Amino acid sequence: MERRQRRSRKCGSQQVPIVIALILLTGTTAVYFGFVCPYLVEEYHFAIAIVNGVLTLTVHLMFARATFTDPGVYPRAPESEDEENDLRQPLYRNIEIKGITVKMKWCETCRFYRPPRCSHCSVCNNCVEVFDHHCPWVDNCIGKKNYRYFFFFVTSLSLHILTVIAFTILFVVKKKGEGEGMVQILPAIIILAIAGLASFPVLGLSIFHIGLVALGRTTNEQVTGKFGSGHNPFDLGCYQNCCTALFGPLPPRYLGYKMPKRKKKRKGSPYGGDEETVHNGEPLHTQHIRIEMEPIAGGDSISDTKKLRPSMKGGGWTGIQTTETSSLSSARSNNPKRVVTSYEVTV
Repeated sequence: MERRQRRSRKCGSQQVPIVIALILLTGTTAVYFGFVCPYLVEEYHFAIAIVNGVLTLTVHLMFARATFTDPGVYPRAPESEDEENDLRQPLYRNIEIKGITVKMKWCETCRFYRPPRCSHCSVCNNCVEVFDHHCPWVDNCIGKKNYRYFFFFVTSLSLHILTVIAFTILFVVKKKGEGEGMVQILPAIIILAIAGLASFPVLGLSIFHIGLVALGRTTNEQVTGKFGSGHNPFDLGCYQNCCTALFGPLPPRYLGYKMPKRKKKRKGSPYGGDEETVHNGEPLHTQHIRIEMEPIAGGDSISDTKKLRPSMKGGGWTGIQTTETSSLSSARSNNPKRVVTSYEVTV
């Protein structure tokens, strides 16, 4: 099994859809600006060229960002010293989010439990954060970090197609009124044919994704019906869903991230002895563990950590990087004779 992740793009059959999309987009737009737009500017107003120019620039810019932006690929866990441990991992682990049980599936390829809304793309062979779908037209997965660019690409393309169709029809009507023949308006007819055929799937996709953003869902969740029979724990309300998905802060790039080399030493570990950790710059995976420690016979006070019996209550791999090599925090529970301790172990 290949353990190294590569984001390099190789030319092949997978690039055919994006090449076709780029040729149709740039070719049709070029013919429109070279044949239709100059006549309309001369007959009506220069604002027509400005509107079409802004839309064209936005479409191409969002197309490039959706294609080349990392969708949020999680780094794979390092090689396990005991390969049999991976085979003994349970397939699912359940967690609760706002009272809703969400399953975290073990990924055999990346070797960690996929966080909620994460899915493994069969085309890219990577686990992607808040996976929406794999789009062949941009030759990239659509995830948390590039979904907004895909959304703005689709919506701006819909507006661009509608304006091109409207102004081209106006051009044809004016030319026919002036007695022009079919040969003179043939390029405009070709533009109308291409734009008209492309308008149906693009407009439908725009409406579909506007609805998904308003509901706080992804394409993968909608198609698989993950929350069809119950409440969606990730739904924050229409306004907050739109703000979070389209204008919210983005996490840092996980793939290829390396921590600076450092050495950390901490005294007074509640598990006895000093704790010393060294980070060699490899990608991290964090396991969150919750432990409750109860005093055993002979324990005089709750602060006597050497006479506390640990009992593991929960945990699981998240596959998310952390900026700390290890962290420890303790807090008293409702029981005055019990200490609740949670910590993270990073490998």
